[in-house]
Amino acid sequence: MNSAARRQARPLQGYRVLEVAHLIAGPVCGMYLADMGADVIKVEEPGKGDASRSVYQVTLNGEGPLYITVNRNKRGIALDLSAPDGREVFYRLAEQADVVIEAYRGGVAERLEIDYERLSRLNPRLIYCSLSAFGPEGPWREKPGLDALVQAMSGLMAITGAPDGGPVLCGAPVVDTIGSLLAVQGVLTALLHREKTGEGQKVDVSLLDGALLAHAARLSVFHLTGEDLPRLGSAHPELVPYQAFRARDGWIFVAVRTDQLWRSFCGAIGRPGLATDPRFATKADRLARRKELVPILDVVFLSRTVGEWMEVLEAADVLCAPVNNYSDMVKDPQVVASGMIAEQDHPKAGRFKTIGIPVKLAKSPGRIVTPAPALGEHTDQVLREAGYGDAEIQSLRQRGVI
Repeated sequence: MNSAARRQARPLQGYRVLEVAHLIAGPVCGMYLADMGADVIKVEEPGKGDASRSVYQVTLNGEGPLYITVNRNKRGIALDLSAPDGREVFYRLAEQADVVIEAYRGGVAERLEIDYERLSRLNPRLIYCSLSAFGPEGPWREKPGLDALVQAMSGLMAITGAPDGGPVLCGAPVVDTIGSLLAVQGVLTALLHREKTGEGQKVDVSLLDGALLAHAARLSVFHLTGEDLPRLGSAHPELVPYQAFRARDGWIFVAVRTDQLWRSFCGAIGRPGLATDPRFATKADRLARRKELVPILDVVFLSRTVGEWMEVLEAADVLCAPVNNYSDMVKDPQVVASGMIAEQDHPKAGRFKTIGIPVKLAKSPGRIVTPAPALGEHTDQVLREAGYGDAEIQSLRQRGVI
């Protein structure tokens, strides 16, 4: 391989993945693997396809924006897994695959007869990632799940929101995303194990486990105190000021973590007397008198714009950030520099903005290469690669299997 080819090579080239998942968590896992070069074959139900094709009211020339975002770089086949002939096709593909990602509710893969126990007998080297809402054990193992249900059950919703309001759902599906990243981690870890031992294995990942992992810092305190964490809006349970404040033209988040920074902060906002005020002199004082201090700062922050506050606070080394809405965020110079707002061409949707590659590898970076597949776009191609002849493929199509 010449140097130019090495520069273009992606680290997961040569691995084949079968993805049986829809909406966000499973497809985002598959997207990352595909971005890094794996041959990800998305398996969809004939005539219906992934629910993300139509989950939102807006479309790009009839194409669902979520679908074309999280299913790039994949090939797509339409296959009826409820039909015996469809399962036989899947078995043949699984025999040649390195990884299967399935995101059914508990018990569905077993009823469809595409579970790990069955597939591992056909391919002992197979990595089988089962991504569910609540995991393979417990009374909820067979319940259908959503990001929002897991936010509720895990305690995440209970600690989110204003002190005088009710529980609040996080505005983005963060639990789905955590689940997808843990699934990627599990798959890559299992592949590394297989490289050393030759053994395949099952990888179980649940959204609930991911949500509980997100609680690590706060849950560790609860285990010691037994006290439920109150809703604090954007504030911190132990640090004051550490929250969003309304400025003249928007909101700014400020984090004052130490007494030294408190003194710098007071000077920057033009209130040096607060630094020596005995009510607020130490971290413990400020925490105990949160209800006295925050209203004072509320008035101060209304006197300037977000941009003006950013300038003076950054000059004083006070941690701060604008609270961006989407229209501001996509133009933020730091977001632009990250490369995470990318563009891609689609044969039907045209050129559209999408999510970039979140993990940057210096020598073998991931790339956006191909658009999300049309429903069943690569069925014939994939089946021919698996050894099916044209007559067999036509027969499967006539019977509605593909």
